[in-house]
This record gives sequence, structure tokens and C-alpha cells, in this order.
Amino acid sequence: MNLDLILKIILLIILLYIIIYVFKLSKSLKLNNRISKYTINNDNKEISIGDYILNIYLYIKRLITKILNKSIYFKNKSKKYDKYSHNINVNGIDIISTKIVVSILCGIVYSLSSIYNKSFNIMVMLLIMTIIYLGYNIYLNILLNKRNKQIETDLLRAVVIMNNAFNSGYNITQAVDIVARDLTGPISEEFKRISNDLKFGLDIKDVFDRFYERVELEDIKYITSSLALLNITGGNLVGVFNNIEKSFTDNKRLKDELRSMTASSKLVYYVMLSMPILLCLVLTLLNKDYFKPLLSHLIGYIIIILIFGLYILYIIVIKKILKVDYE
Repeated sequence: MNLDLILKIILLIILLYIIIYVFKLSKSLKLNNRISKYTINNDNKEISIGDYILNIYLYIKRLITKILNKSIYFKNKSKKYDKYSHNINVNGIDIISTKIVVSILCGIVYSLSSIYNKSFNIMVMLLIMTIIYLGYNIYLNILLNKRNKQIETDLLRAVVIMNNAFNSGYNITQAVDIVARDLTGPISEEFKRISNDLKFGLDIKDVFDRFYERVELEDIKYITSSLALLNITGGNLVGVFNNIEKSFTDNKRLKDELRSMTASSKLVYYVMLSMPILLCLVLTLLNKDYFKPLLSHLIGYIIIILIFGLYILYIIVIKKILKVDYE
């Protein structure tokens, strides 16, 4: 077994643990800094090592954010990251600066480990930093998909609560407030935003249009279409939400049946997704120099980039083949 490879894997795991630890503590440290001016400070209290590292990380991140804010290019580029802001409570510029800091940390870890093994290669370092920088989008998409799935799961409960509130004589603002109070998680946060929009005087259709733009779920699009039709033709809001509740209940029952029938297809998808990675790991463990020619010439790096591109295309094709349309 390749001892150098094991050492690099251990260093990478340690780095990932440090990054996760920093992310978990960042919110608590920001909250502590926000309320520290209202508390009595204890000058004898010593700062912990974790907080010291976190302060350094946040300082570097703020410095990079300040530099990026002066660039029109990065300001425009940050707009596409605004859809992730609800998951981690930061804006697009902060996300870009976080990606830069994480990629730099990974480059430093590789440099230290390769210098220790006397095998430093600047092209490999740049390749790792690029992969980490682009791969951070995968982490953001995972958070976004997790949040949207949670909203999709709780949306039926929200519609049921609103429908019961309408049948009890409450108006739309009161019904939305009940949902925001009774439910928890992302759906509660979104309905609080809906409540604020309604209190500012926005039309109910426009409010749910904004909700759809943030979440982009077909069920929400169905609600906005129903409300648009209600505005044009007139009608009873209670009857509309009765139909919406019935439609959502039927769709959920159908989706649950389809998920149980396609569970084996998902297993095939994940197995085929992991096979190329497992094959590369096995070949590396059996022969540590198997991929060495790819890392010793410019053509090799081009081939590696093509391999990653083909792997992404492979994922898209397999996902399209095994995808089941619920609509």
C-alpha cells in the first residue's frame, strides 16, 4: 500500500474536519460578536485555540470579501450565488470569498505534504485548488436541494393549515402567520417572508411568485397559477385552497408510490456513479505509479481535465436515463 497516498488522505481528512469545524463555529462566533457589546467583558478570559483559528479564518475571508467588493466582475458573478444565501445566511460575495479561502487552504495542505515527500508539483497544486474551488458548488447544491426537499415535504402541511384557517374565518395574512408559527425549518422561514411581503401590501399572487423564484418548486408554481386564475376570473379563496390541498394530496400519494417502485433504479444510479472512483482508487493502491504519466506532462493534465468532463457527462446521462418524471 502506498504510504504517501495514505498520508495525503489523512491530511485531507484533517483539513475537511477543520473546515467543517470552522463552518459550525462561524455562526456562534458572529452571534457572540454581535451581542458582546451588550455584555460585561471578562478581561481575564483567555481565547481558545479554536476561536483563535476561526478569527484568523474570518479575518482573511473579510479581507478577500473587501477586495472582491471593489470588482464589478465579481459583483455580477455573485448574483448567481444569491439563491444559496438562504441556506448559509451570507451573500454571493461571501460565498466566492469562502471558495477562494477553502481552495487556498487545500493548496497549502498539498504543498506542505508534497514538500515533505519531496514531490511538489505546481500544476498538481493548481489542479487541486481548481477542483476544490469548483467542487464547492456541489456542496452548495447539496444544501440547496436538501432545503428544497424539506420545503416540498412540508408544503402540503402548510396548505392544509392555511385551508383550515380559511375555513375558520381567518384572512390570508393570519393564515400565513399560523403556518410560520406552527411549522419549523425552512418552510417556516419562507412563510415568515411571505407574511412580511403581505404586510408591506404586496398582492397574494406576487407574494407566491416571489416564493417560487426563491425555491423553484412545481407545487408552488401550481399555487401561483391558481391564484393568478383567481385574480382574473374571481372566485372563492377557500374553494381554491380546497382544490390545491386535494391536488397536493393526490400528487404526494402518487410520488410515494413511484419512489417505492423506483428504489432499485436509484441504487443502480449510485453504484454506477461510484464505480469509476472506486476503480481509480483500486488501481492506485495496486500500482502507485499507474497514473504517474498523467502527472508528468502537459498532455496528461489535459487528459485529466477531459476525464473530469466525461465523468460529469456520464453522471448527467445516467441520471437522465434513470430519471422518472413525476408530473
